[in-house]
Amino acid sequence: MHIRDERYNCSVSEDVMGLIHQFGEMWARTPKNIKNIRAALKKPARAGVYILYDGATPVYIGKGNIPYRLEKATRNKRKNFWDHFSWYVIKDQALMHDVEVLLLRALPPYLHYLNGQNGNFINEPPATDQHPSDQAAEYITRKKDIRSNK
Repeated sequence: MHIRDERYNCSVSEDVMGLIHQFGEMWARTPKNIKNIRAALKKPARAGVYILYDGATPVYIGKGNIPYRLEKATRNKRKNFWDHFSWYVIKDQALMHDVEVLLLRALPPYLHYLNGQNGNFINEPPATDQHPSDQAAEYITRKKDIRSNK
């Protein structure tokens, strides 16, 4: 069963989604949304991963009790750096750390530097690196207007 609740911009799916129990994406940072996040999250599942955005740019990724962490982020050193947030309640709490690390590793390197975040998977195996001769990317040409087929 899949339920879409427009009031909270979230979806709940007991049967369809394997990793995520519930989520909300690109919620505006407003006192009402911060307060209502508790109502949107079904008890007791409030732990998960959240992303803070400045516009459409992710500036911070965190994990934990989502309502508490978002309320805290409105008062700490990051309070003036974000205006939207997304949140994901992870079904298997044992995977929460690795999901956070996966999202962190997808961020551009300059954001790692700005927010001081890095991440290591639990029981991380040795990296499989490319051979040095394979590290140069293939040259691609970009069209001036990607929307046209010219």
